[in-house]
Amino acid sequence: MDFRQHIFKARTIPLPLLEQTPSDATQFQPLDWADYFENQQSVTFGDTAFNVYCSGLSYTGPIFVFHHGAGHSGLSFALAAKHIFSSIPRGPTVVALDARGHGCTAGENQGDLSLERMVDDFVGVIQELFPNNSRAVVLVGHSMGGAVVAHAAESRRISRVTGLVLIDIVEGTAMDSLSSIPMFIGARPSTFSSVESAIKWHLDSGAIQNTDSARLSVPSLVVPTQGDGAVAWTWRTRLLPTERFWPGWYTGLSKTFVAAPTAKLLILAGTDRLDKELLIAQMQGKFQLELLPAAGHTIQEDLPDRVGDTIVAFWRRNQPLNIPVRRPDIPSSVSQQQQ
Repeated sequence: MDFRQHIFKARTIPLPLLEQTPSDATQFQPLDWADYFENQQSVTFGDTAFNVYCSGLSYTGPIFVFHHGAGHSGLSFALAAKHIFSSIPRGPTVVALDARGHGCTAGENQGDLSLERMVDDFVGVIQELFPNNSRAVVLVGHSMGGAVVAHAAESRRISRVTGLVLIDIVEGTAMDSLSSIPMFIGARPSTFSSVESAIKWHLDSGAIQNTDSARLSVPSLVVPTQGDGAVAWTWRTRLLPTERFWPGWYTGLSKTFVAAPTAKLLILAGTDRLDKELLIAQMQGKFQLELLPAAGHTIQEDLPDRVGDTIVAFWRRNQPLNIPVRRPDIPSSVSQQQQ
């Protein structure tokens, strides 16, 4: 499927304000983040207080860190993160942050979504949460977030990165689609009459295919505004003013991904979206490719258990081997005889 269709599959809705039907209040009622993460906390780095959802911070197993795409929030990974957390018995940690200008993150320069700024943010938040880290780290990024985690991994600024996962982002098709994205943004309704209406629109349009995920993540994407004597809900993140940053997210992404000094996994919804550089690297076995064609662009929301299982299997396959070391005071011949 075309990259643009994956990002904005929504059909144009001409009404300026989507109406809420009586049944929406229960059928599309928001879900509580606390059923999916243990904690929500603020991590200050630079000029911004980053909102972070996490589970298992005191555990000693692997660390999975998730970065969402443009216009989304850390809660887009909530279902997949909970599945991963419950699938590893040795006490993993899962962390999903809201990028600057998104979700509950607040501070100065929230409109600066340059790649360099976001990579600095991502690395800074991880270092604040895990100073002097000695545990295995798996970085997972969706769409724009994939560019952030790929550059963070390639820069070697995060210690013990043993896995890099990109979800539904390929440089070639992303670059080809940049000029059309404003049209797709403009096709979205500008306001909603309620949070429930926003959830309903995401499901009806196909932007999100999983009802529970939409009920959990969509409320973080809209904010209330007062107008004409009534409260309306508008988009929290204004994407069009960030258009100047879009080319920087994706230029050189394939090369950066392939060059990252760690095991790599690319999860896509269709094979037609591999560009030439990735096709060659994939044939050379430089990264693992998994296809989930039943999903839309937000694969981690549409198929959270499948994505979670794929990431856990990838982590297990690429764990560092714990090879026993022969005691130096035992001669090699004696050691072999004892075996």
